[in-house]
Amino acid sequence: MPLIIVTGHPASGKSTIVNRLAEKFKEHGKEFQIVRDDAYGSFSRSNYQNANKEKDLRSWIRSEVQQSLTKNKVIICDGLNYIKGYRYELFLAAKMSKTTYCVVQCTPAAATCHWLNEQKAPEERYPEGVIDQLLMRYEKPDTKFRWEKPLFEVKIGRAEKTIDSDDMMVDLEHPAPRFAQIYEEEIVEWICNGTELTENQSTQTVPLAPSNFLHELDRSTQDVVTVLLNAQRTAVRGQNLQIPGARDPVKFLKLRTLPELNRLRHQFVNMSKKDPETDKQKIIDGFVDFLNCNLR
Repeated sequence: MPLIIVTGHPASGKSTIVNRLAEKFKEHGKEFQIVRDDAYGSFSRSNYQNANKEKDLRSWIRSEVQQSLTKNKVIICDGLNYIKGYRYELFLAAKMSKTTYCVVQCTPAAATCHWLNEQKAPEERYPEGVIDQLLMRYEKPDTKFRWEKPLFEVKIGRAEKTIDSDDMMVDLEHPAPRFAQIYEEEIVEWICNGTELTENQSTQTVPLAPSNFLHELDRSTQDVVTVLLNAQRTAVRGQNLQIPGARDPVKFLKLRTLPELNRLRHQFVNMSKKDPETDKQKIIDGFVDFLNCNLR
């Protein structure tokens, strides 16, 4: 049931890296399943130009991962997975399955992404301009967040050979996806023998919600939204906004509207209905954590 989240820039060699990882698990006699974005029925690279189609694609990937995690095999999620909050949702699925988990990030330069895109078959290429748009939208994994670690970063370039790091005469260009250092032995070791995630109050399934659950959830999240709306009127960009009762502050990056905050509040409420919690402190901490993931 282990889960590997592969993330990276568009046309960064992710699928090649995933195939190499799959071969390594096969060598170790481990069952695996790859959940790929292009397995989606109506998938097209142009989907990333349409917000609704992209949302449907992400929902499908998340559903496939959640269903596959019930099986006794390694699940490798191969897609852009460029939204930090989305990776958090996949992390929660792994927590509920009490399994090992890691993130693999492919990081080529922008010029390399365009070059790799040109190497694809015409029907598999990203449309012109889409790569640059996705590069600007990409939210890089940050290991200060628990759902972004362990993180294995794969440097991608164009060199058609394996580079010996001890050879000071080699070109500084990183190797192409087929030759890149992917830390396969370390990943296999962690996935097979690493520390399993454990459920906490935010991910445990409770058969019956307490009678006051929805009331406390609605009131506490609404209080947080009200505090943020008031605090940001006089806040300076980059300032930490303290929320009464919360363990962590909310970082103020730009002015947020009431509809935007309410949309995130409704998302959190819907997620929390699956995991009822009546402790006000934990509700506020969870909501603040959720906001910090999505207010980027």
